[in-house]
Amino acid sequence: MAKVPGSWEKAESLTGPWAGPSTQPVLRIVDDPDSLTPDVLSIVTPEQFDRAFEEYRQWGPRASVPIEERWPAALPDVDPSKYPNLKAKCREITWTVVRWDDDVKCGRLRDEDDVVKRMVAIRYPYLTQRHQISVRNYASFANR
Repeated sequence: MAKVPGSWEKAESLTGPWAGPSTQPVLRIVDDPDSLTPDVLSIVTPEQFDRAFEEYRQWGPRASVPIEERWPAALPDVDPSKYPNLKAKCREITWTVVRWDDDVKCGRLRDEDDVVKRMVAIRYPYLTQRHQISVRNYASFANR
């Protein structure tokens, strides 16, 4: 009787993007952290973005209210037609930093001189120090 391969044997023979994290080499997002180019904020002013990001990062009961419903009170001087781009920028920042933190934790990026802190400051110069710390803390939490 022929041996029927088990699910683990089938999984090990897979290749391609569906193969899963254990069988695929994961590439670094950034090869040289100091070569990052600063992101240009063109949607709103840095002060408006600070208020928008503050509201976007809210936890607790307020977070259950969609951001598009919370921003009018926090950003009365911003046209609501900018909300989708603003929301995309907030997500981009949050998840880019999560990926950088993951690169450090997985050893794809050497953690020297708090590299993620440096990368956030270089890439997103319009983030206040408070928000730089906030996104790095969230990244550490997300990658536990």
